[in-house]
Amino acid sequence: MNAPMRTALFPVHQKLHARMTVFGGFEMPVSYAGIIEEHRVVRAAAGIFDLSHMGEFELRGPRALGLLERAFTNSAARLRIGQAQYTIMCAGDGGTIDDLIVYRLGDEHYLLCVNASNIAADRDALLALNTNGAEFRDLSDETALVAVQGPRAATLAASLADFPLAEVARFGVAQGSVAGAKCIAARTGYTGEDGFELFTAPADAGNLFDALLDAGQSLGALPCGLGARDTLRLEAGLPLYGHELDRATSPLEAGLGVFVKLERDFVGAAALRAQRERGPAKRLVGLRTDDGRSIARQGYKLFSGGREAGAVTSGTFAPTIERPIAMGYLTAGEVEPHGAAAGTLEVEIRSRRAAATIVPIPFYRRTPLKKEARLA
Repeated sequence: MNAPMRTALFPVHQKLHARMTVFGGFEMPVSYAGIIEEHRVVRAAAGIFDLSHMGEFELRGPRALGLLERAFTNSAARLRIGQAQYTIMCAGDGGTIDDLIVYRLGDEHYLLCVNASNIAADRDALLALNTNGAEFRDLSDETALVAVQGPRAATLAASLADFPLAEVARFGVAQGSVAGAKCIAARTGYTGEDGFELFTAPADAGNLFDALLDAGQSLGALPCGLGARDTLRLEAGLPLYGHELDRATSPLEAGLGVFVKLERDFVGAAALRAQRERGPAKRLVGLRTDDGRSIARQGYKLFSGGREAGAVTSGTFAPTIERPIAMGYLTAGEVEPHGAAAGTLEVEIRSRRAAATIVPIPFYRRTPLKKEARLA
């Protein structure tokens, strides 16, 4: 068995006495002060994350856009320089290979940020499609990623930047130095809050992380681990690959149809058009256990009217809402058009069944910034 990889920030995590785990093949911090405390500081102030386990690909040249249009469900042709876009890579049968973000950095220059566990699969799929010779580079080992997230994140990051970082729009991207580190700064994130993801060289990541921590003390910022990142993304209703998304699940089933432009020809488009016509076989729903205490975890079975009707994909105690929440898939016939269960919905927790109610996703929504723009 191979030893887990470590990011350039591993010494920082040791210094801060982080509790570590293995995720996506990397030894990563779960928490520092505690998941609930870190979750709440992101909602109220700012949290600083090491996301250097994520993968980064660069595409350049006149054939780069053609590869993006062939590979992904969303249309990168709509991106202006300095804009980013959420998108999905599908297999020919419509199943999800990965979900990712595309950043347009220049006229024929794009950066892709992909999930850590899918770096190899994504690279192989893109190279197989790259028959026209777009310039492709895997920058994963050459890139560190530090995120600062929360309502005070922009103030914190901008205080260390040598360019007008606070003026970058939501799902925008710019380049400059932050705390002396040359960065690609994207106003994106995975917490349901405002913030920035800062791509930089591994050699500069430690100083950048430390500078954000030092400058953030007066703002109430804290280092945060993947535990809080998971509870934050679940409250915000954001899918996690391996939970809400996988090769057996299409973006239409996951409720991501707004990011699927079926008027185009991309890998999986025909299968997704057919699925749209006949209707998805399953649908992602938000869940809340009625007793306010029972936590529905990934893999727990769902029952509707006494019949097994699906399974939970993610579940946790939500610190902001102060009760358990979950997402899961129900077979399409068990979900009525307005989101009510056809019969009594229950979740099997160990040896008992707990009553549950379908609720809207997301569970939490922040007050948006002015002039926010997310390219659907």
